[in-house]
Amino acid sequence: MEKKAFSGADSAKGTVAFIAATPGEASCLLSLLEHHSPLPAPWGMELRSGGWGSSNLLVLTCGVGKVAAAAGAMYLALRHRPGAMLNIGTAGSLNPRLRIGALVVAEEVLPADVGIIHSQGFGHTGPGLCEAGKVLFHPSFKAHAALVEEAAGSAARAGLPCHRGRIITCDQVVLDPGLRAHLGTTFRALAVEMEGSAVLQVAAGTGIPAAVIRAISDEMEHDFVGLEEMLPYSGQSRPDLWGRRLRLTAADGSLLSRAREMRRGMREALASLGRFLEAFLPALARALARE
Repeated sequence: MEKKAFSGADSAKGTVAFIAATPGEASCLLSLLEHHSPLPAPWGMELRSGGWGSSNLLVLTCGVGKVAAAAGAMYLALRHRPGAMLNIGTAGSLNPRLRIGALVVAEEVLPADVGIIHSQGFGHTGPGLCEAGKVLFHPSFKAHAALVEEAAGSAARAGLPCHRGRIITCDQVVLDPGLRAHLGTTFRALAVEMEGSAVLQVAAGTGIPAAVIRAISDEMEHDFVGLEEMLPYSGQSRPDLWGRRLRLTAADGSLLSRAREMRRGMREALASLGRFLEAFLPALARALARE
């Protein structure tokens, strides 16, 4: 892979940044490194540095959502100037062909909840960016072609089902099968997640090659509506959390089994992501060594 096809201009040679929303997603990569150490990071985030062959790796756990992802990606771009940024994690399926554990390599990502809303409905526009004195809207952001090819090849070597195409990013967790079907049809998308478009938007603005790779944790027909009531919130005590969960479980006997199903899907997705990274890191090291 040629340098011009991989590294951004004025980037730190051999440094690649990985951005994950949660500690569980980040651990898929950190567990493969022989050693890693903490670095300063913005509030609410964790950043660690490590190595793999000739690659210097940065692993940022940024938190959930587009704002957290954009802030984390911009911090990496300005403070560390990596040669590439990769957003990794899990996603929900919007296509019946995509089952738990399948890998999705985004060719483009749409910020699907950014647009114009009125009494007649919602019109997707993407963010408006200032260009040459005008505000121009960007409905989607492309992943870097060389990284897409490298990721798809690594998935094949790992023996993982892999799909390439469009992913959408929303600041909402999609738990409803009907809404999944609607989003998949409306946007002709394979999967939905919460950070990818923000990472690609920052990468486009800073000239850093970037890609989004996701493992499917829940399928189209899964109904997890109501499970959001069981989430922990800032300032909530542990007794309050468990008391709330107990009351919810008593009111809806299916909550516990559906929560276990969601956890099982997440475990399988993270296992697939780990297998992918085992195949991807050596390929990444070889590509960087050729620069």
